[in-house]
Amino acid sequence: MSYEVKFLKEAFKYLQRQDVTTRNRILDHLKILSDNPKHPELDIKKMQGIDDRYRLRIGSFRVVYSIINDELIIIVIKIGSRGDIYKS
Repeated sequence: MSYEVKFLKEAFKYLQRQDVTTRNRILDHLKILSDNPKHPELDIKKMQGIDDRYRLRIGSFRVVYSIINDELIIIVIKIGSRGDIYKS
């Protein structure tokens, strides 16, 4: 019973702009995440000040996502480098 991963437009565009290696690395982590949204081997932290929002660390990249448990959906809100992801 895995979760469906959906992207907000901005996150999907960012992913498309990455080189193949980086894109596949992010997609591989998202695949593991879809099997278990709180996977113990992934570097996941709950974000402070925002309900139901988590960040996944993949090297110097961060993926901000939200989980809708009753619908088995993971919404990828934003993908970016460490320095840019937390702005706005």
